[in-house]
Amino acid sequence: MTNLNEILAPIVEKIKKFRSLYEQNEMAVRDQIVNPILRALGWNPENPEEVQPNISIEEGVPDYSLIKNGKRVLFMEAKNLRSNVEQEIRQLAKYCFGEGTKYGVLTNGVVWILFRSFIEEIPLAERVVWKVDIENEELQSVLRKLQTISKDNVEQVEMLVKKVQILDEVWTSLSDEPEEMIRGLMPTVKIHIGESYPNYQFNDAEIEDFLKERIREMTSGVTEAPISSEPEIRDSWQKEEKPKRMKLSGEVFEIQSANEILTNTADWLIKKGKLKISDCPVPAGPKRYLVNKEPKHRYGNGFKAPKRLSNRLWIDTNYSTVGCIDSSKRLLKKFGYSPDVLVIE
Repeated sequence: MTNLNEILAPIVEKIKKFRSLYEQNEMAVRDQIVNPILRALGWNPENPEEVQPNISIEEGVPDYSLIKNGKRVLFMEAKNLRSNVEQEIRQLAKYCFGEGTKYGVLTNGVVWILFRSFIEEIPLAERVVWKVDIENEELQSVLRKLQTISKDNVEQVEMLVKKVQILDEVWTSLSDEPEEMIRGLMPTVKIHIGESYPNYQFNDAEIEDFLKERIREMTSGVTEAPISSEPEIRDSWQKEEKPKRMKLSGEVFEIQSANEILTNTADWLIKKGKLKISDCPVPAGPKRYLVNKEPKHRYGNGFKAPKRLSNRLWIDTNYSTVGCIDSSKRLLKKFGYSPDVLVIE
């Protein structure tokens, strides 16, 4: 079996050199990108006991059926590099659900997505377990994710997914209680200071304040990147002073804090008949919600700064000023309004 670590760099170079080919030719993506990666993951595309391409099933014809011990364990769809593979989730989910497989994989050669075929009350777009870009992400992140669908690991996907969930929940818990992180980091920081800068004396309060600031930067005010490959909405409002007023299509709102930008925007959409209970949950990223029927994220961890909206939905306002503006503009765009209708003064 080829080592996955060894083949990824040459594949990425091949993608860069022959991008136009892979954008037009799905078979080239399969033969020259997907199949080598499958081999490195322990699957043999030349062995019909392991990999069967284009085999008809009741719901259609998946590009790949991966088989282990005589049982179909994973369906895959491989498209050309120009394709937005997220748009293919619905069809592949039908293959998986119809055949009783819990997970499916989508790829255009560069972007790989593992998703759950069914979770009760979880919308299709939010069942993504991981998404990885082999061209732009760090190698270790790519390896860690792709290895979950190796032939050796495929029957343990449920456990591996649960481990990712546990780590996410632990990180969220630590983010909610930064004092625990500070206590853990203090001894290490002191050792580094003592070894590298022995002539400088720091008291505990100085180190603690520094760590609080850095942890706050890591855990607050950052909108989780959306699953979609759509470009981010960049906001030009970068003033340091607190906003005092906002306008939505000319309607003026006096505001005392940044989180009112989000709540006013959400309530304005509710008044327009746009943000309804049936629209929830509204994702802020693969694992977090911006608006939900209850103040909880995807895996049950609570909103950090929940606010109740006029129709009794909940919105998480745990963002910096720029983060509140950015999230408000995402909401506006989601419900058919130009982000430019929001003006901050």
